[in-house]
Amino acid sequence: MKKYLFLIMLCAVAKVADAGEYVYNYGATGFGFYGYSDYADSYSSRYKHYHTPVAAEISGSVGYRFDNDDELSFNLDTQVAGGKEIEDYNHGKWGENLYASYNSERYGDFTVGQVYNAAYQMAVGAPMVGIWRVNNSPVTDFIANPNWQRHSRTASYRTLNSTYLNTDADAPKVSYTLPELNNTKIAFSYTPDSYSQAGLINKRSRYDNRSSYSVGLYHDLNLQYIEIESSLGYAYNHKNNQEASVGLSLYRKGWTLGGSYRQSWRSSHDFALNDRSSDLSYMPEYFDGYREGHAFNLGISYEIGPFKTGISYFASYADKTDNKDKIVSWTNRFALNKYAALYLIGAHAEYRGNGNIDDNSRGYAAICGLELSF
Repeated sequence: MKKYLFLIMLCAVAKVADAGEYVYNYGATGFGFYGYSDYADSYSSRYKHYHTPVAAEISGSVGYRFDNDDELSFNLDTQVAGGKEIEDYNHGKWGENLYASYNSERYGDFTVGQVYNAAYQMAVGAPMVGIWRVNNSPVTDFIANPNWQRHSRTASYRTLNSTYLNTDADAPKVSYTLPELNNTKIAFSYTPDSYSQAGLINKRSRYDNRSSYSVGLYHDLNLQYIEIESSLGYAYNHKNNQEASVGLSLYRKGWTLGGSYRQSWRSSHDFALNDRSSDLSYMPEYFDGYREGHAFNLGISYEIGPFKTGISYFASYADKTDNKDKIVSWTNRFALNKYAALYLIGAHAEYRGNGNIDDNSRGYAAICGLELSF
């Protein structure tokens, strides 16, 4: 699909009118963490205590703003990471997102390329503190989760890693967002091939058609005493599963309280979970257990001046097995200036697989970090 995106870009550039102006944007963010993980005695011999994950992202766009304020842009985001407990779990050591967009108040927004689906982008839930996420938590870099594996040619997802609909992740797709009406947005996405290095669908899966469809709804209600954000999402992943999400966030005078929930289920015409049947004996048991499960998060944060603190809880369960994940994080961020911020984080994680010690892990982590933005 990437070659088609380049053709669309070339055609769009050729049609740009003389009136209007060119616009350019660029930015970079980098961070480094240092943490100590205290594992339970049963697991300490299999994991390292000290971790130093680092990552950087550079983003840039070039566009054209027409006289009517419509804007056509071409965007490239690149990521590089290292030192992680699961080195290529999210985006690998290197990743890129190439996409084009056309934004119009009258006609809506169109996007083609490597982006997350409409339901994911509109979702709300537990508040983030800076770059520290609640979903797809960076705690995994310090306390490895056997339920979320992506090592070289081996990959399995035995539980959901997010309350947002990220099964197709940033696989190339087409998205359209209707013009906003009464603080409400509705958007749709189509993904021809859902497999993505950042997604949940395993490249070894036997699904014959990995297409995906999703729809998202977002509403913002600003009352005199409180601001309320809400979201709904639904996705149909062909021959894989269906899933739905709901989220709510409340803000007042520096305080944010939010949470979200996701349910994933199969129907009779979808492929069954892998239970080490004869034709799939080489795959891990229930390697795609996320397809029938649920997850939720809940969090609260407070921000005053350059300081922000927040506590969050994430839990994920596989409906057909005993696999589950529980993560608690207390994150503190202090902005030194507009370019740099310091982090101090405490976390506890507990992961349970099928009863074997190799499928389980739990422990505490104390983490400090630095974020740089330009």
